[in-house]
Amino acid sequence: MANLSFANYRIAAVASSVPSHVRTSNDFAAQYGQDVVDKIIKNVGVVQGHLADEYTTTSDLCEHAANTIINELGIERASIDALLFVSQTPDYVAPSTACVLQARLGLSEDCLAYDINLACSGFVYGISAALSYLANSGIQRVLLLCGDTVSKHCSPQDRGLVMLSYDAGSALLIDKDEASSDRAMFKLRTIGQGYRSLIVPYGGYRHRIGSAERTEREPEVSRSDYDGYMNGADVFRFSITEVPKLVKDFKADFGLDYSQLDRHVLHQANVFIMKNIAKRVGISDDKMPISIDRYGNTGAATIPLTINDCYAHDADADVSETISVCGFGIGLSLGVGVITLRNTRVFKVRICDTYFDDNIDNLHNETKSLVNS
Repeated sequence: MANLSFANYRIAAVASSVPSHVRTSNDFAAQYGQDVVDKIIKNVGVVQGHLADEYTTTSDLCEHAANTIINELGIERASIDALLFVSQTPDYVAPSTACVLQARLGLSEDCLAYDINLACSGFVYGISAALSYLANSGIQRVLLLCGDTVSKHCSPQDRGLVMLSYDAGSALLIDKDEASSDRAMFKLRTIGQGYRSLIVPYGGYRHRIGSAERTEREPEVSRSDYDGYMNGADVFRFSITEVPKLVKDFKADFGLDYSQLDRHVLHQANVFIMKNIAKRVGISDDKMPISIDRYGNTGAATIPLTINDCYAHDADADVSETISVCGFGIGLSLGVGVITLRNTRVFKVRICDTYFDDNIDNLHNETKSLVNS
């Protein structure tokens, strides 16, 4: 039973970054018709979102968010003992993007760094992993980076995904605090037999080479083998049955009264799904912040992005509240937790207009002279 409990921690800061380019749902009216667009806005809840350009990746957005925290709080980079990068849109098949970010952020070589390959549930899994490291005497500070550029694996001819999927990166700085009486609790679950319901089928090592040509795979839906696929009915069923079941089990196992919590931050999957889950587990609308209308579904970033949008919509803020977090989706993977923000610096969502140039085109030129010698 994946029930976890932690103490002696403090979430020092939360930051999120998005690209500057904004696309609205109404931009699709010419393609799909205004009636279809209006229906999707009403049921899914996405009015607009931020799109990364062809050069900007998840690591760029997360690096930007991390530097917001480090620079604004004056954090000594060498003091960060662990870096966890949670995403399903990494820079490379290999190596781990976290290793590259360790260097780009100027962290110590004594800093452990690795990727966690999750998206929608990734924040909950990531923060539980970060707190697990803090339970060790050798780790005092963890930087948790969560994000996705979901738009990059969506076909523009697949309205079920393209009008939902957008891009963001986030950062949390979590410190060990022996004096803290705050407790964090989590319940994690995996329903792997549903893995085909949300999948990017080609480009990995199971199926490396497919067709990049977009052809009609369903009525009025065209995809390539490298585009994401979603079985909407299966995902909907999973979300409104398995997620409430998980939350109810979590409340029972830990003896939690959700009415005593200040906020409940759900993965921003779909506004209809979120309200359905809230109704089933006893979350009132006024305690469930929503950001999907302005940012869309940003994968692993949705929960921290919603925290930033909720508490620091107009300006950076210091926050002290106890909240529940719940992530669910691709995998199929789901997790729920309760964490405390105690004098936590929550930054207003920042715009990222920079990207890392890895000079990869010059990789083989660097060894060409050896071949020709």
